[in-house]
Amino acid sequence: MASGPAKRHTTKGGVTVSDHPHIEALVNGDGHIMIGAIKPVRNAAVAYDGRQAVAMLRCQTDETLTSILKRLDAAIATAQASGERVDEWNQPGAKWA
Repeated sequence: MASGPAKRHTTKGGVTVSDHPHIEALVNGDGHIMIGAIKPVRNAAVAYDGRQAVAMLRCQTDETLTSILKRLDAAIATAQASGERVDEWNQPGAKWA
């Protein structure tokens, strides 16, 4: 892995790292994110801070990657400010597909 200042560039979809400061800080620390099929949820996004999940989102029908990244970044900020996990997985009546 390269060291030194991070080089920022725009991806084909127009997303830059600086668009998601909370994701960037989490990943630069001990955390990571996962997006995609995370059983039992078929379309999910999860942020993990190195100790626990801080955000567990369900991708909405036809949601774009840009949109889920924006929602995940906001959920990380909410979780850090409140000390509570943002959890869309374990809601009453939630379907797992």
